[in-house]
Amino acid sequence: STQSTGTSMGPNSWDIVRNGQPRVIKLLDNFSDASEIKKSVPGIIIVGRIYQPSQPQTGDPIQAAQNWWNTVGHTILSYPAVDYWEGYNEPYVGDVNSMIWYSNMEIARVGILVSHGLRAAVGCFSTGVPDVTSPSIISAFYPAIDAAIKNRGVLALHEYSSPTMTAAFDNSTGDGWLTGRYRKLYHQYLIPTGRIIPLVITENGIDGGTCSITGCNIKGGWKNFCSYWASHGEGTNCPVAYLNQLIWYDTLMRGDSYVIGSTIFSLEIPGWDDFDIGPMTPYFVQYLKSQ
Repeated sequence: STQSTGTSMGPNSWDIVRNGQPRVIKLLDNFSDASEIKKSVPGIIIVGRIYQPSQPQTGDPIQAAQNWWNTVGHTILSYPAVDYWEGYNEPYVGDVNSMIWYSNMEIARVGILVSHGLRAAVGCFSTGVPDVTSPSIISAFYPAIDAAIKNRGVLALHEYSSPTMTAAFDNSTGDGWLTGRYRKLYHQYLIPTGRIIPLVITENGIDGGTCSITGCNIKGGWKNFCSYWASHGEGTNCPVAYLNQLIWYDTLMRGDSYVIGSTIFSLEIPGWDDFDIGPMTPYFVQYLKSQ
């Protein structure tokens, strides 16, 4: 399976690691289990993110990368079991100048990590970003992708949907505006230009924040969609209804050899209860074991 979870670790996360044996996992802020996770799952890929309350996108981008390192470097160097480190989370890149700035910051961040023998997950773009209808915005990020490829990094994207994981997916084209959107980026831009960088979808799942695109009117995470799914024939076992949609997404990603995997947001991360897949964990582990 390509599917795993984004977590700050706890009993449910350990159940997924030990019994589900996922190919990838994302850790937020708590990395103390990283080496133990590696022992439990040989070959697992660990992506790390350190929450930053401030993500300035002004001034010198190279200095911004250095400031990032000055803040997080000590932590990063303490956990060599983490394979790829994210930087800024969901930056604004809605115009060419913003993307050029961010690309330059990411190039500098890749360089800093490389100087310590470490690897980067670049991008970390939010759902619907970057704008695949704008060749100038996409190509402005090419230098960062090239730096990541050269230094064995990966691309990180986020893909959420609502009210279902398939809501903005087009079966006739095999891609979508929410889930499967990464295929537009790869098929239209990255593959034709020889930039087939390995991809991790470092956040995915149901998020009512995407309702503005699909026309639903439910806020928050998957738990708030249970009655909607039940009334639309998805059954009354809400965790299973959610898992079935995530299995569809898993099957989609398995069709693309450049996809390393994807981490569902979220599990055992304080403050995100309506997104937390704790109630789904037993079913999810069963699914992972079956694959």
